[in-house]
Amino acid sequence: MSPSRDDALDQKAAAAAAFAAFLLIANQVAARAVRDALFLSTFQVTSLPLAMGAAAIAALAGAEALSVALARRSPARVVPAAAAFSAALLGVWYLLGLAFPAAAALLVYIHVAAFGGALVSGFWSLVNERFDPHTARKYVGRIGTGATAGGMAGGVIAWLTAQLLPLGASVLVLVALGLLAAAALRRTHGSAAPEPVAAPLPAQAPAPIAAAILLRNPHLRNVALLVFLGAVTEALVDFQFKAQASERFLSGPPLLGAFAVFHTAMGVLGLLLQATLSRTALRELGIAGTLALRPLLTAASSLVAAFLPRFETATVARGAHESLTNSLFRSAYELLYTPVPEAEKRRVKTVVDVSVDKAGALVGSALVALTLAVAPARAESLIFVLAVAVSLAALALSPPLHRGYVQTLEQSLLAGRVRLDDVDVLDHTTQVTLAHTGHLERETLLRQIAALRGEDRSAAPPPAEAGAIWGEPKLDALLALRSGDPKVVRAVLRSHSEPGPELVAFMLPLLSQDALVPDVVRSLRRVATRVTGQLVDALLDPSLDPVVRRRVPRVLKVCTTPRAAEGLQAALDDPAFDIRAAAAAALAAITSAVPWCASRARKRWRASGASSTRARRSSARFPRSTRCSRWCSSEDRSRSRGRP
Repeated sequence: MSPSRDDALDQKAAAAAAFAAFLLIANQVAARAVRDALFLSTFQVTSLPLAMGAAAIAALAGAEALSVALARRSPARVVPAAAAFSAALLGVWYLLGLAFPAAAALLVYIHVAAFGGALVSGFWSLVNERFDPHTARKYVGRIGTGATAGGMAGGVIAWLTAQLLPLGASVLVLVALGLLAAAALRRTHGSAAPEPVAAPLPAQAPAPIAAAILLRNPHLRNVALLVFLGAVTEALVDFQFKAQASERFLSGPPLLGAFAVFHTAMGVLGLLLQATLSRTALRELGIAGTLALRPLLTAASSLVAAFLPRFETATVARGAHESLTNSLFRSAYELLYTPVPEAEKRRVKTVVDVSVDKAGALVGSALVALTLAVAPARAESLIFVLAVAVSLAALALSPPLHRGYVQTLEQSLLAGRVRLDDVDVLDHTTQVTLAHTGHLERETLLRQIAALRGEDRSAAPPPAEAGAIWGEPKLDALLALRSGDPKVVRAVLRSHSEPGPELVAFMLPLLSQDALVPDVVRSLRRVATRVTGQLVDALLDPSLDPVVRRRVPRVLKVCTTPRAAEGLQAALDDPAFDIRAAAAAALAAITSAVPWCASRARKRWRASGASSTRARRSSARFPRSTRCSRWCSSEDRSRSRGRP
């Protein structure tokens, strides 16, 4: 099948987006290694807390500047321009470093903090604008793979730079990566429709509203506190890791190589954890349990490092926090916003992910600076002890997070503020809450109906259906079909030899499962003449799964009615070749079963007064055997059945 022009453009844009994600993340990882090596090769490690605080403030400023720009212009313009501007500024810092290396090292450190996270956030805004939700779902895995590969490649690039170039010249490598990323970002937008004018700034500045939402929602307050404590812990263990690395590798290319190896290893470990344990952890431990893994392992490794403060233990503590943040913790953290309505989520998540996170980084750097000033001789152990204490505080949030998540999700589902598809739910906590809430909602509805009828629902006996889920056979059948389990579905099809329209609606999506196609097609053919409208609607609905639409004609081919023939003929205009081919084959089967149909159709076509041009156009589009289907009548079919 040859893809349509829109599909081809989407594929090109997705490939460009994956390449842009690869370059952006590679640039970010390499830039972090370069900035740390440059700074620690130029300044004493005791100056690092001040630089970390300045970097947190710069990150806040960068995120705010990007949000203001995105409020006035489309991401397709802003993000590539910001990436190119970042690369140009790095070139300026390189030239400055030739005369003033200390100033250049400090500016590069702040620059990476200001642009790194902002560009990644802007990239995802660009992706969300370029692709509609259905298409984005199709390509987001490919884009995420590019980002993951970029994380590993960034560490490799930094390591090769340390082996081949002087430390100062490594900034030029970042310039090249930034320019390549800007070009790829520009290609991501591709040949899409002209960009819309962005909304005015006041509608895009939700900080006061987001703060009010945080204050009134206990669940979101706990989420913000979790992010804050995680940022404090990261600042503490990150300082200790860098301090121990600077003592072990001194300065210059060896220090850059050490940071490069660390970031590469964290990228590989994070990918392995995400690929092998993410779904299992969410299913077995739930959201709160998966979130608790990061503070638990960080506290344990920091406790060991407090008694044995050296490079190896500091690396383990920093690595535990970093690898889990990019894998299991991130998977569970994103699910914490499931109970939040979409409008509130957009406002709150940005504040929590940026403002609260950087506030935690500021507090963490302040704690490091205070410890170095008050007890410099025992600072190494005390900083790890602080990391243990903060991690345990984050660990103590697990039970409140679980309770708050369940309560908020129940309230949102019952109020209709949030709608979930149980097929997309991975974690056990949400599955249980969704099932429990569905039961409560149904019981409430039945009580209201009983009250309107003047019945006493509370005195009704419990359902006596053996093995029933809800106690009503039809509803049990719908839920069984929704499960998608082949054994359960086949049992329902056997017990409902002639399914009604309500069951047909749930049977149609099952046509996408190869194992169930023969059973579902046989069952649907028995009632095809009664549910022809449903089948035709599914065939012509472009939002449905193309596999389902392609298999609907297998059912309609036994339905020799004008309505079925007209629906199949309309499908001949579908842009997808496989759907047109399936519809044509079904039309051919119908007309062969009704031999009088072809001649009668041609007579009606000529009698209808159609122009010769229109007739030629129809002849070019449709086979002769299929054009007649539209004109078949019940009389024709009766005559057909009476002839050999």
